[in-house]
Amino acid sequence: MPDIDSKIYQEYKDQGVLVYGLYQGESASALDDFQEQTGVSFPLVNDPGTLNQFAFPSGVGYPYPRDVVVDKNLKVRSIKNSFNAKEMDTLVKQLLAE
Repeated sequence: MPDIDSKIYQEYKDQGVLVYGLYQGESASALDDFQEQTGVSFPLVNDPGTLNQFAFPSGVGYPYPRDVVVDKNLKVRSIKNSFNAKEMDTLVKQLLAE
């Protein structure tokens, strides 16, 4: 997550790119502790299960996070199991140009 913060959020937040870390079933203090330990500056929010439908299609949970990119029209444009800074940068630039 620190890479997402430094390579995407910090780079593009002034151009309107939003980044959220979604968690399910974590306490607010656990999210605060995680944010302090990792140094990420984008919001971490506890999701009661509604939004995680994007990250975990068909209700199937996975033991690792997913990166979900949604465009300005709220269309899901990418779902990845791991963060690749170069691919994500290319996609963000493409979406900003649309």
